[in-house]
Amino acid sequence: MPQLTPELIARVPPPPEGPPVPAPDELRLRAEMTVFLHDRDPKLGIWVFAYGALMWRHGEAAPDIVAPARLPGFARRYDLSDVHDRGTPARPGLTLGLEPNAALACAGLLLHLPGPDVAAHLWPVWKQEMGPGFYVPEWHDALLTTAHDGSGAPVRALCFMTRRGHRLHVGERPVHETADTLSRAAGPNGSGAAYLMDAAGILRAKGMRDAMLESLEAEVARRLQTMPPISGEPGRSAG
Repeated sequence: MPQLTPELIARVPPPPEGPPVPAPDELRLRAEMTVFLHDRDPKLGIWVFAYGALMWRHGEAAPDIVAPARLPGFARRYDLSDVHDRGTPARPGLTLGLEPNAALACAGLLLHLPGPDVAAHLWPVWKQEMGPGFYVPEWHDALLTTAHDGSGAPVRALCFMTRRGHRLHVGERPVHETADTLSRAAGPNGSGAAYLMDAAGILRAKGMRDAMLESLEAEVARRLQTMPPISGEPGRSAG
C-alpha cells in the first residue's frame, strides 16, 4: 500500500484564512485537573495512554518512561471535527478520538509522568488534550508490553476518551469520506494528512500496526498523488 511522504504532504492546499483560535480557559482547566487528581498521591507518578498527537508531542511533560502499549476494549477513530488545529471553520478537518470496542485493543504509547509534583508534568498534557473540550478523562487498564499480541502487565492509565454528544463529535465516517477530508484539511498546526502520517509512522517504528490508520494513509496518499505540487510550506508540524 502507498504511504504518505513529506513530498505528498506538501500538496495539501494551504488553509483558508480563519478567525483567531480561541485561547483555552486555563483557570478552569487547572481546576478540573486538580479535581481529577484529588484522590492521587501527588508524590506518585501516573501513566497516560497516548494514541494520537500525544505519541510524539509530549516533550513538555518530560515523561521518564515511554513504552509501547495496548488498550483493550477501545479503538482509535477519526470521530471528531477539527476546526482549530488541523482544520478551520471554513474547511474542517478530522482528529482522533477513543471509542469503546470490545473486540479490539488500541495500540499506542504509555507515558509515565513522575512525582513528586505530578501535576506539573501533567499540566501541558491536560491543556493540550482537554483544551478543545471534546475529550473526557477516564482511568482504564492498559497493557504495558512490547509483544505483538498485546499481552503484558496491566497498568492503570489516564485516557482521553471521545466526549460523545459534543458539538464536534461526528462519529465514524466511511473511509472514502474521511480520506477526502484528510487530503484537503489544514490549519494553524499543519495538515490532517501530516497528522495521519505521523500517527501511522510512529506506530510502525514501535513495532505496532493499526489497520484503520494504514488503510486511510493509503487512501490519502492516492488522493495527494493526483494533486499538483504546491510551492511553500509542506503542511507538516510537530503537533
